[in-house]
Amino acid sequence: MKTFKEFLADEYGVDYFIIEMPVELVSEEALINEGQWVQSGKKDWMQRVDAENPSIKQQRHVHVARSKHTSSKHKQVSWNQDGTKHDAGSFNSKIGSLNVVQTIACQALGLSHTAKLDEATRAGNILVQLNESQNIGITPVLFKLRLA
Repeated sequence: MKTFKEFLADEYGVDYFIIEMPVELVSEEALINEGQWVQSGKKDWMQRVDAENPSIKQQRHVHVARSKHTSSKHKQVSWNQDGTKHDAGSFNSKIGSLNVVQTIACQALGLSHTAKLDEATRAGNILVQLNESQNIGITPVLFKLRLA
């Protein structure tokens, strides 16, 4: 009989272990919830973290929505692990601009609370209104720079 340490050191050792235990003994943070809508910890907000899929160049990402809108694609937001919008076509800018939603996303992805997520900005509209009021006659272009 080998000790556990000897077993791990063996060149024909095991690559991984599967341990079965009652769910009550596992902390909530340790449960694997990828791909499932779960409570975010913020009142009435749900989150769903989906795993990366390198075969289709999909990053790990999080979806955030109110409890009643988890089936409504246009009433939720999603960000990739690098902070870019995941489903830009259905991204709800109004929801994406909420601090609580950005906090949920950062926590779900394990990002720093100071991480900058791509979000809705009203700056473009402000520039258009300024141009119209000043009769400048050109359409502004808003550049968003991401600093590492």
